Amino acid sequence: MKKLWLFSLAFFVLLPPTFPLAAPAAGERPEITPLRVVFVDVGHGDCIWIRTPFDGDRTNDRYRGYNIIIDGGNSSQRIVPLLNQVGFRWGTVVDWMILSHAHADHYRGLIGILRDFRVRRIVDPGYRSTAQAYSAFCWLSLIEPNSEFYSPVVGIATIPGLNSLGETIPLELDWGEELDVQILHSNPAVTDDTINLSSIVIRMAYDDVSFLFTGDIEGKYRPRGGFNDPDTPMFVEKFLLDRYVTEDNNLLQSTIIKVPHHGSETSSTNPFIRAVAPSEAVIQSGNLHGLPDQSVVERYEAHGARVWRTDRLDAGKRSSETPGTSHVIVVSDGTGYEITYFPDN
Repeated sequence: MKKLWLFSLAFFVLLPPTFPLAAPAAGERPEITPLRVVFVDVGHGDCIWIRTPFDGDRTNDRYRGYNIIIDGGNSSQRIVPLLNQVGFRWGTVVDWMILSHAHADHYRGLIGILRDFRVRRIVDPGYRSTAQAYSAFCWLSLIEPNSEFYSPVVGIATIPGLNSLGETIPLELDWGEELDVQILHSNPAVTDDTINLSSIVIRMAYDDVSFLFTGDIEGKYRPRGGFNDPDTPMFVEKFLLDRYVTEDNNLLQSTIIKVPHHGSETSSTNPFIRAVAPSEAVIQSGNLHGLPDQSVVERYEAHGARVWRTDRLDAGKRSSETPGTSHVIVVSDGTGYEITYFPDN
């Protein structure tokens, strides 16, 4: 812990703050920091850190500078150094922590964040996995001081002491008035075999730039597992298309998509990609389980998206050696964006 603290202090000294530390003086125009979205390279697994725009004053309804974590990867020990690597400083308060669904490569890292950081709001789909580590995540979420644990995030809470954020979808989230954020899907009524289908799906828009965070949603069966046509969406992808795409409106369209299910062949049917119409597609995987599937990469490229992969330097490495080499960072002022790898090598 002492070594980690010293590393964090050194990082703070070497890297200037990315947001104002105090409110501007009277009459002075505030500096507004950009939206920053980091797809953290945790190896195989998901972790996304969102830093919302900040004007130095959290008492306003806009530009609050929230820190939001969606998923935490598969290691409670590794996650904090990886977040620190991309600028998530020691002592940072997590305003929203979101578990997309109850699989270990998404929730184990959140245990480490709950252990080492203050968390104000915790969100969970509500499916009660029997895994021991998931139970630990739920317990730590329940006892986190001065925090709210929303489980299920959508629906009616059945466990005393828990609440939901709302009963129906789409469900708006207040991350500052400059952002339009909605939960488009969450379903606790699944089984151990279909936990991916419980995934929380969030769309976030900052003026002209939008993101679709998809967890591990699926759109078809695996080969030889059932109907397997990439032109015929099923499961959550079909639900999203049926619910949010009409002749007059398309709520799925997004500039940047976090590719579902680590680029698994079970995800990203052609109608789904066509509706989202992303310019950038980010795949979070780590040289495990043969992911991403090449057919998925080719489908996104065929629809005109650039593909960014956290596993781009992982060939020939053991899965334990893959984290931290290819974070994908997006910075946006709402009118445009920059997307880069970090480290850039």
